[in-house]
Amino acid sequence: MSPDRLSPKSPRSPQYDVAILGSGLAGTTLAACLANGGAKVLVLDAGTHPRFAIGESTIPYTSMMMRLVSERYGVPEIKWLTTFEAVQSKISTNCGVKRNFGFLYHREGAHQNPRETSMFPIPKITHTENHFFRQDTDAWMLNVALKYGAEVRQQTKVVDVDIDDDGVTVIPDQGDPVRVKFIVDASGHRSPLAQKFGLREEPSRLRHHSRSLFTHMIGVKPYEDTVPKGTHHNPSPWSEGTLHHLFEGGWMWVIPFDNHPLATSTLCSVGLNLDPRIHPQPDCTPEEEFRRFVAKYPDIAPQFEGAVATRDWVRTGRLQYSSKQTVGYRWCLTSHAAGFVDALFSRGLSNTMEIIHALGWRLLDAIKADDFAEERFSYVQELEQGLLDFNDDLVANAYTSFGSWFLWNAWFRVWSLGQILATFEINRAYATFLDNRDPAGLERLERQAPDGAIPDYAPVRQLLKNVSTLVQEVQKGAADPRAAADEILAQLRAVDFVPPAFGLSEPDNHWTDASTLKVLQTLRWAKKEAPDGIGDLVYDGLTLFLRKRFDQEEFKVTEELKHMAAYWPVVGRIIKHRATNVS
Repeated sequence: MSPDRLSPKSPRSPQYDVAILGSGLAGTTLAACLANGGAKVLVLDAGTHPRFAIGESTIPYTSMMMRLVSERYGVPEIKWLTTFEAVQSKISTNCGVKRNFGFLYHREGAHQNPRETSMFPIPKITHTENHFFRQDTDAWMLNVALKYGAEVRQQTKVVDVDIDDDGVTVIPDQGDPVRVKFIVDASGHRSPLAQKFGLREEPSRLRHHSRSLFTHMIGVKPYEDTVPKGTHHNPSPWSEGTLHHLFEGGWMWVIPFDNHPLATSTLCSVGLNLDPRIHPQPDCTPEEEFRRFVAKYPDIAPQFEGAVATRDWVRTGRLQYSSKQTVGYRWCLTSHAAGFVDALFSRGLSNTMEIIHALGWRLLDAIKADDFAEERFSYVQELEQGLLDFNDDLVANAYTSFGSWFLWNAWFRVWSLGQILATFEINRAYATFLDNRDPAGLERLERQAPDGAIPDYAPVRQLLKNVSTLVQEVQKGAADPRAAADEILAQLRAVDFVPPAFGLSEPDNHWTDASTLKVLQTLRWAKKEAPDGIGDLVYDGLTLFLRKRFDQEEFKVTEELKHMAAYWPVVGRIIKHRATNVS
């Protein structure tokens, strides 16, 4: 539809600064930030809230990026999403706690070997992560966007978009067309802009392949209750984190919302992600496929005995898609509208917050200058494409490693190292920004973001490149998995930038927990033994954040103590009784 064919009711001058398609966490968080910055924002969504959504597990980097977005754009409510205790007290008691990433390796027809386990505990000294019940968190964030002045139209499907020199005409399936200055598509896979402009890469450049089936269930047992007590000796219960069952060609997520004493939900998110080249889709219903699949694994099946789906199962085709372009004149694709890899490692929300952080201020500046040249947003495209490629490499290599416990054991350590160093980077950037409020100090973080926020330190980048090459050789059948695993561990032992207290180079150390003693040892190492670039990063990433740890504006210690006490037998019953009566 061109400008000279606008209906008589279609205004030529923009009615809004920005239209955002999609009212999930991405769209509404961006809407709140822009509206608080003075922009006139319209959010359009074909559906309505409350509604089901996946992307339920957070990681420390996600929460710290949310904190940075909250502070930079002056929306304190976003910070309430960043700790378990704040979510419970401010948003929804239907969300779960996340104290760890847990990984259990399985072989078809065999019992799980207790030595073939990995866990990445969330350090208590930092904060506690979340299992978001997205039905609640997304509806709540929609109301935050409304509070800051965004206008929201639900059950409004966008059927066409027309862009000209003076603005954008957004054409809904009902009602009059709307004129805006800029349009952001945060609607996901069925992006109207991607369809309109033919943006999807066919075939996708992504090398990873997976499909998925998922639902919410009741009656899923805590994994530790299905095995003899003391089988694993892990630092925190499997059920108090995001549990990953791993096997050749795929993995399963188990994300409970009922995993703490004050829980008000009985639900558990369950999903099965499979490489269709190894596990082609059978001719049966999704639930039948799930039941048949778990029955092959003697120590997975008991967890789901008696469990019942509370909603229809969803089964997808190949999940991976990418876009050849994500930014243009007066438009931008964000988050899952731009592309998607896999839910493994819970990076979806992290990527979303990275993009909101990078896009928000650029868009506000463009509105003030009335200049929407594509060049203003070129970095956003670099970020989106870089994150997509980084995640593709990360997940594709992980799936390859699932074919061998030894290779997964080595790859887990490389992933953990990346997690640790990236978290130190965001910790340092956030603490520094709180002190000086200077956005220029965030340039280092922005420079590293397209590469997964991996430190701009050549030896780290070289190690990751070496490891990726080794794993890809295994995928091609040109290298033995056990030999590749041994080489990865040898390289981890040879470098001088891996904090030794975490035991990442020790193949028999299965828990990368950060106790107070290990934190102190790491600080000493950072000061006295680590190479300059990494030593400064580790020391600043720990100490600058810890100085903010007990600030009442950052963390509500009373809420933390309440949830700790809820585990105590007598006191816990009193706290739960009071919480139930209040709710």
